[in-house]
Amino acid sequence: MTSELRAEPGEAWARDAGQTVHLGRHRRAPEARSSYREVFAIGEFRALWSAQVRSFAGDQFAQVAIAILVYGRTHSPFLTALAYALTYLPPIAGGPLLSGLADLFPRRRVMIVCDLFRVGTVGLMAIPSLPFTALCVLLFCAVLTGVPFSSARAALMPDVLPGDKFVLGSAIGNITYQASQILGFVAGAAVVAVLDPHKTLGIDAVTFGLSALILLTGARSRPAPGRVGAARASLWSVSADGVRIVFGSRLLLTPLAVGLAGLVGLTAATMLAMSWTHLRGRLIQATERAGEP
Repeated sequence: MTSELRAEPGEAWARDAGQTVHLGRHRRAPEARSSYREVFAIGEFRALWSAQVRSFAGDQFAQVAIAILVYGRTHSPFLTALAYALTYLPPIAGGPLLSGLADLFPRRRVMIVCDLFRVGTVGLMAIPSLPFTALCVLLFCAVLTGVPFSSARAALMPDVLPGDKFVLGSAIGNITYQASQILGFVAGAAVVAVLDPHKTLGIDAVTFGLSALILLTGARSRPAPGRVGAARASLWSVSADGVRIVFGSRLLLTPLAVGLAGLVGLTAATMLAMSWTHLRGRLIQATERAGEP
């Protein structure tokens, strides 16, 4: 014999794992939370994530290939570390300005144009006879283009992932970035070991082309974001607003300072490691020569 459950006015009952739970007055049943499976079930998110993976992988391949290429040409640890540091400088130098492009133009278009631009710059870097100065300039421009790409992708995510799916999508993006920092260097070094740096850069240019194709076919076209009741702002005004917000908030300025300090430490550590490796190799060679009869 079953008894009927009745709730008083303003009260509610909910079923959890086959059991009846009394929620009490002014309480609601818990809402179902989204899962990673549901996030990856969205085709547009899979397109954005695939483009992100190829973009990060391309950046890491370029860093490894350029470092080996510069060291092979100059045999200078300082110039090699300098070229490596160029891959971290563009987001600081051009980030506050170019990140505003995502607020002025359709975001999918911004991402596709950035990928096509990197196809050209990285493709030119694959030319063996390219001078060292031109190589550094192209590297700077290629990494700089990743700033509006990332900002456009981040701004597009809330439109693709509604509700708490956006939180899971952001977590997937962060995990992907951290994993690419480790796996990208390992895979890049393996590819350079099998091929030469110029062929690796050629493969890198192809990955950016694939990223643009994925965005073109898998991401939905949306109009440029606009400001209600206001004329279209310029890139300078949008960037100036962002700079004021960041430098006017201690909560935002502190992570920026920590990031800059980490960049300086990483560059210095890279230069010391390369210098020590170079010096150690010369010492070993000198010792071997001294031991010869």
